[in-house]
Amino acid sequence: MKFSNINLLDELARPELALLLSAFHERRYARQAIIFAPQYDDDLAEQEPDKKQEGNFVFIVKSGLVRIYLSYGDREFTIAFLKPGDLYVSHSNAFVQVLEDAVLLLLDTPTFNRCMMTIPEFTVPIVRVLGGMLKSCFSIIDGLALRDVTVRLARMLIDLAHENEGNAQKGLIRLPLSGEMLAQTLGTSRQTISTLLTDFTRLGILQKEQRGLYRILDETRLRELLH
Repeated sequence: MKFSNINLLDELARPELALLLSAFHERRYARQAIIFAPQYDDDLAEQEPDKKQEGNFVFIVKSGLVRIYLSYGDREFTIAFLKPGDLYVSHSNAFVQVLEDAVLLLLDTPTFNRCMMTIPEFTVPIVRVLGGMLKSCFSIIDGLALRDVTVRLARMLIDLAHENEGNAQKGLIRLPLSGEMLAQTLGTSRQTISTLLTDFTRLGILQKEQRGLYRILDETRLRELLH
């Protein structure tokens, strides 16, 4: 569940973008910290003021793993996982949580907007990233609202496999989350996820290599579950 395959760290490493890169400031965050929250969520600001970064920022993940999710009562819906090179903004109605110790490159929104107007070399990849974010959001909303959990899990497995395309061990996927977090991501229970993974293995669609590590044996059958 990624917004884009464009790595903005690679883009910012280009010599002509050195000045833009210097405008970002680096900040480290500890695992499990909620670093941004919906701006209407005053309770979080009062209860955990040290975990909420004030102001509107565009940020790029330099290292670590970051989760974007929505929360409604006791239910959470994961929108995306951000890895190094991924971009997001703080001023949305989503929570931003660090899953692995992370370093972010932050830039205030007004400065970022000026850069978009004055540095055309950076505008093109950003537009492509934003287009990918919009497409991904529609896909995720469709999955959460209209599909059952079997379809949502199948889609996640296929997406993870395609993120690893080009690696030496094709078809090998590592589930990036604990069972509980994976269940929250797909809007279901941990037991349901465990049962589905067991069923996929029994049917010859997956092969379990070790804890959290699977190999897709039959992607065609996995894709058939999407329809």
